[in-house]
Amino acid sequence: MLPLTITNIKLMIRNRHSTFWALFFPLLLVIVFGLFQIGNFSGATISVINNSDAAASNKLLTELSANKFFVVNTIQTRETGESQLAAGSIEYLLTIPKEFNGTSEKSVSLIYTDKDTQQNEFTLITLSRLLNTESSQNTPQSFIQTTEIPIPESSYFDHVLLGLVGLGIMTNSIISIAVKISNYRNQSVLKRILVTPLPIWKFFAAEVIAHLLLAMVQAIIILSVGILVFGADIKGNPIWLMTIVLLGSLVFLNIGFIMSAWTNSPSAASGMGNAIALPMIFFAGTFFSTTSLPWIMPVIAEAIPLTPMLSALREIGINNSPIQSVLPEIATLGAWVVATSAIAIKVFRFN
Repeated sequence: MLPLTITNIKLMIRNRHSTFWALFFPLLLVIVFGLFQIGNFSGATISVINNSDAAASNKLLTELSANKFFVVNTIQTRETGESQLAAGSIEYLLTIPKEFNGTSEKSVSLIYTDKDTQQNEFTLITLSRLLNTESSQNTPQSFIQTTEIPIPESSYFDHVLLGLVGLGIMTNSIISIAVKISNYRNQSVLKRILVTPLPIWKFFAAEVIAHLLLAMVQAIIILSVGILVFGADIKGNPIWLMTIVLLGSLVFLNIGFIMSAWTNSPSAASGMGNAIALPMIFFAGTFFSTTSLPWIMPVIAEAIPLTPMLSALREIGINNSPIQSVLPEIATLGAWVVATSAIAIKVFRFN
């Protein structure tokens, strides 16, 4: 019994892919849930326009920055703050007037949306405490002039549904093409194609087109089930949504081609594909916002190719925005297409 057990342990250790996933996947979940602190009230992002040079305004700004509940950044104009608020990159816009002196003579103004009533109340109470104007009923006094902006209601499921569209396309594009090309290479299919009359570019063009069509079908099925079965409210133009789907799929197909050049077997390609896809799933905001991530993690999350794809899908699908509103995201995806195409052509090998 003991020799058999030892033999099985040795076999498991030699199976590097199984060992890797046995350790990597649980460790990844620990890191993700630890970073996001899921279930905790993470705080609020707030932009501050400080029009006063008084000591009281500087003190207020210092106390806001020191308060762990707030993620604070300073801006210069109200237009910038309102655009950030509309885009969802911040949750509150605080303006300190020029005449602010720490008394109730000149009120600070706070603009926010009606997206999260509970967080709004907690933010007002926290600001009231910093301004020493909290009443016995825990409501802010007139020292804070509030403006609540109504926004179209969208459910958490709507956000997740579009996230699942990106997730499905990414994982299928990366893993399937990497596994397929690795399998072709092992079976010498690629070498045989080189000696046939078929132009090699036609072979790869057919592969890419087939996967792009599959990506559109996949997106349509996911959205249809979400809308028809679970009542998701997706209002965007289908043509614009499919445009984003195709751009994102091109990026991930290129990543799959790149990975296939560095893997010697389909199982290795599958393992590497999951190692790349899983972190992107969590850190691109597929299931929850990345604004609560510590240090420079939100900035890193913006550099992940899945992030602009999901941002564009949600802006069009939930807010019913025109394609012009997501031109920065389209430009980012286009840059990813060009960069990954160049790398894939450079590193791809037939042997």
